[in-house]
Amino acid sequence: MGPWFRRVAGAIAVFVAVPAGRALACSVCGCDPAALTLGLDRPSTRNLRVAVEDRYLTKESGEGGEYEGERENRMLLKAQFAPAARFVAQLEVPYFLWREHTAASGLVDDTAQGLGDIQVTGRYELFRAGGFVPRHVLAVVAALKMPTGANNRTVGGVVDEHIQLGTGSWDPSVALWYTYGDHPWTWYTGGTFRLNTQNSRGYQYGNVVSGIGGVLHALFDERLFLSLEAQARYAGYDHGANGNDPNSGGFLTYATGGAAVAIGSSLLLRAQLQVPVATALHGVQSEHPVAFAGLSWDFTM
Repeated sequence: MGPWFRRVAGAIAVFVAVPAGRALACSVCGCDPAALTLGLDRPSTRNLRVAVEDRYLTKESGEGGEYEGERENRMLLKAQFAPAARFVAQLEVPYFLWREHTAASGLVDDTAQGLGDIQVTGRYELFRAGGFVPRHVLAVVAALKMPTGANNRTVGGVVDEHIQLGTGSWDPSVALWYTYGDHPWTWYTGGTFRLNTQNSRGYQYGNVVSGIGGVLHALFDERLFLSLEAQARYAGYDHGANGNDPNSGGFLTYATGGAAVAIGSSLLLRAQLQVPVATALHGVQSEHPVAFAGLSWDFTM
């Protein structure tokens, strides 16, 4: 078994566990799929992995005078380091190349660019079994999203929560994930809880509970990886001084397909498409496919 499979089979769950960099007009949006920017695996022990990802997303909510739309192109930089066999630390830095907000008139009333909310994540493997290439891995993941993105932007002199580049809140999350490796297949499942706290204006995105199950298949001597995932997520209502936002939160499921190609021994190129399948969202909300593309590099320390 090659080095790519050893890393995949041992630790794909860490990428499943990483939650979205930021909620949009509703806390159910923007749930990044499993095996994201850093590829379909984790770096080897004492290796550094650096990656860049691009995500394109659109969304609408409300109707009539409450209608609003959002469209964005977000770049995400990630760095991940594994100082020990069972522990991985990760830093995520999102940057919005552009982000547009559409008002009830149907016209774009705000365009933004800049840094989003930075997130730090740690993953620890509670259980490993199966030898050098572990067949069973149980891991706990904890993350903290920090209020580094702009959160005081205005339209017509009025602060609008839905045009901000950051939520203005400290949001922790915790997850538990299980991975089973049986070359050339890797199966994984897990669940995450994200607590969204209030910002300085008392606005709070709904808390989120999510689950995922997926399978990864390695081909051509671990040079091509294909993945298929099913995701489910429930979010509470977003709320502020005026009470709950009726067009926020609810239940949403996705199907996600992806492919990754190993380029040499240190580069991994991947793409994924996340498609809404079934929804029971609160109020009036529209979800669309979300596209991801990324490239990661490994460095020996």
